[in-house]
Amino acid sequence: MTRDIKKILLLRADRIGDMFCTTPAFRALRKAYPDARIDLLASPGNRAVVVKNPDIDNLYVFPVKQPWKWLYHFLKLRFAGYDLVINFNGESSTTSRLAKFINAPRLVGTWTRKTEKYYPETVRITAGMHTIEHMLAVTEAVGAPSDDVSMVFPVAEESIEWAKARYPRRDTKKRVAIFIGNAKKKDTRWQEGKFVELTERIVQRGDTEVYIVAGPGDEGLLEGFTWTDECKLYPGGTLEQLGAFLKNCDLFVTSSSGPMHLAAAVDVPMVAILADFTMERWRPMADIHSLVESGLEGVTVTNVEVDAVFEAVEGMLEK
Repeated sequence: MTRDIKKILLLRADRIGDMFCTTPAFRALRKAYPDARIDLLASPGNRAVVVKNPDIDNLYVFPVKQPWKWLYHFLKLRFAGYDLVINFNGESSTTSRLAKFINAPRLVGTWTRKTEKYYPETVRITAGMHTIEHMLAVTEAVGAPSDDVSMVFPVAEESIEWAKARYPRRDTKKRVAIFIGNAKKKDTRWQEGKFVELTERIVQRGDTEVYIVAGPGDEGLLEGFTWTDECKLYPGGTLEQLGAFLKNCDLFVTSSSGPMHLAAAVDVPMVAILADFTMERWRPMADIHSLVESGLEGVTVTNVEVDAVFEAVEGMLEK
């Protein structure tokens, strides 16, 4: 069966964090099918994660919020002649319908009750399984096993050198970057007032400089900060530029977010503030990170105190 698979289509048209956590699965497929053409359907919001991914041959961007364009993409992909289609987000009714419509000889998706009718084969998540492990269970089902959970996000050397020149280090200062967004996610996001207090306490150490990172729509979260030479606002840029900037930091602090996965992908030590569900499914997996848990079910971290996060920050900075 594997010898007959020459063209593979992967579907992951959702969020940035989901795409980051699926990149180990792309690598596993490339290793198992080195001669196959591997195409990926992404969303406008997560395509930046994979524009330079070495394991993908062709990248399609699905117009998620423009349904009048869906038929064109459905027909284009149906007639592309794929041997295998994998939907890494079987929860999506739209991409499940697309996966079925393509009519490939083999179709596999992640299992959910509402879309199981579209798939001859599904792979369930089990208790305690991280999202990356779930994605690798999907690839194992199609003959591409792997135990490498590291994420893939190439950052060009010229981008790293650009970041060093654009944000020069001060010899006597350790650099801490703090992501304070996403403003829309009130439960998964630590409160802005606590980020302000944490920043003030880090600056008071005297041996640090802090960069505050915010996303589009997070402007209202910035009002409590006092901008000085020791507390600056990261002005924004591309995902790769942010990755290059983070690689020039000593520590990154964040609650569950897309930038958390970016930092994990580029091996930047982190203090991550997480609730029980995000700990289980989305935590950064490497040993270089420190995880502060809310102890609450689901995704809520609003009960985490500044003392706990500051203690973790100090412990990381002293390493």
